[in-house]
Amino acid sequence: MAETIKNYGFGIDGVNLVTDPLKLKDSEATQLQNAELLDDEQTGGRTALKQRGGFAALNGSALSGSVVGGTGWPLKTTYVRTLHASRQAEDSNTWKTSTNGTTWVDTATPAAAAIDSKFADENNKRDARRMVAFRTYLLYPGNGYTQDTDPPIVVLWDGAASVTVCAIAAPGSISNSSAAPIFAIVDMFVAEGNLYVLTHEPGGSSTHNCGQVLSLDLDSGVLRQVATAFSGTSPEIDGGAPSCMAYYKGQLFVGLNGEATTDGIGKIVRCFPGVDTTWTTDVSNLSGHVSSLGVFLGKLYAGTQSSATSAEKIYERSPTAGTWAAVFTGVGAGANAFCGCLSVHSDVLYAVQYHETAPTIHIKSSADGTTWATSRDCDASDGAVAGNLPGQMATLSSALHVVFRSTTTSATDGFIMRLASGTWTKVDTDNFGGQIAVLVQRSA
Repeated sequence: MAETIKNYGFGIDGVNLVTDPLKLKDSEATQLQNAELLDDEQTGGRTALKQRGGFAALNGSALSGSVVGGTGWPLKTTYVRTLHASRQAEDSNTWKTSTNGTTWVDTATPAAAAIDSKFADENNKRDARRMVAFRTYLLYPGNGYTQDTDPPIVVLWDGAASVTVCAIAAPGSISNSSAAPIFAIVDMFVAEGNLYVLTHEPGGSSTHNCGQVLSLDLDSGVLRQVATAFSGTSPEIDGGAPSCMAYYKGQLFVGLNGEATTDGIGKIVRCFPGVDTTWTTDVSNLSGHVSSLGVFLGKLYAGTQSSATSAEKIYERSPTAGTWAAVFTGVGAGANAFCGCLSVHSDVLYAVQYHETAPTIHIKSSADGTTWATSRDCDASDGAVAGNLPGQMATLSSALHVVFRSTTTSATDGFIMRLASGTWTKVDTDNFGGQIAVLVQRSA
C-alpha cells in the first residue's frame, strides 16, 4: 500500500497556472473555485481550506415564491457643491466661490478663465461663452496664453489642481490659409459624454465668418472636428462663425454669428455628431444672428441679436414641422441688443434681454415657452448699466444664479443675481467675467 501523504496546507498558497502541475508545491492548486481559507480551531488556529458557503434564500428556498420588495443602503458619502464665478484682471484673484450662493469668497487657486481682452480680435460680445460642469470637475477656456501668438486652451479644475486639457492648435477652416492662431473659444457644451467646443478664427468670407466645432472625448482624449468648418468657402458653411449650441433630438444644433446688421440673416445648422460629415441648414432667415440656444418642454429655442431694422427676439422651433416662430420681441432695432442665456430652472425657461441703449437689462421668464414676462428689471432695480452683459446661469440648492460681466476687464461693477423662493437678490458685486457653474466634490 502506498504511503499516506498528510497535507495540512493544501491551497493556502493559492492557484498556480504557470508551473507544471507535477511540480506544484503541496500547498498550491490549479483551480480553487468556491473555496476560501478559514482559521481552523482544530489545528490550533492554522488556516484550512473550506468550501465557501452559499447565500441563504430569503424566501424559504431558492427560486420559489416571490420577492415583493427591497431597500437600498447607500454608502455614507458626502458631496460638497460649490459655485464658481470667473473674475477678470482687476487683481490676482481668478474666481469667486460660494457654497450657499449668498456668501462669496475670492480665490487665486484655479487658473483664470479667458477674460474679455482674449476676444478682442473676434469683436463680438454676444457669443454664449459658457463653461461646463462635468462629473467632478469644471472645464473652461483658459486665459494662460498669448492671443494671436498661441492657440487658446481648455482648462480643467477638479477642486485641487488646474490642468490644461488641450490647446486648440490647428485651425479648422481651409480659408485660413495663413494658419493664423484661433481667435477664441466662444462656447462649450457637454452631450453624450463628449465636450463640444466652438471656435472663432481668422479667414472666411469676412472677418467674422470663420470657425469650427470640435468634440473632445474626455475618456480617450481624442479631439476631432465635427462635420465641416465654417467660412463661406465651399464646401464649408457660410453665414457666420459658430456662436452657441444645444443638443436636441440626437443632433447638435449650432447658431451662427457673422456680426452683420442686415435683417433676416439668422442661421442655425445641425448634424448628428460623429455620423454626419456636413451640416444641414435648419433655418437661415431669423431676424438677426443667433446668440443663445436652449431646449425646453421638448422644443428648441433661439435668442437672436437685433438688426438694423428688427429688435432682439426669442424664437421657438416646432418639434413636428421644424419651422421657427418668434415668441418674444424686444424693445427695438439698433444692432446693439440680443437675447441670451437661455436656461431652464425649476420648470421655467429663463433668458436675459440686453439692449445697450437706455439700457434695458431684463431677466425674462416663461412657464410655457410662449408667454414671456420680466422676472427682474436689473437696470431699474439693481443698478445694471450698458456693458453689464449677461454671462451664464447656474443652479445651486434650488436657487438660480445669473452673472453679469463687469464693464471692463479691471472694473468691479459686475454682479450676481440670485432667485430663491420667488425673490431676486443681488448677492455680490465684483470683477466678474461671465462664466458660472457648480463644482461637485466628494468629501467623505
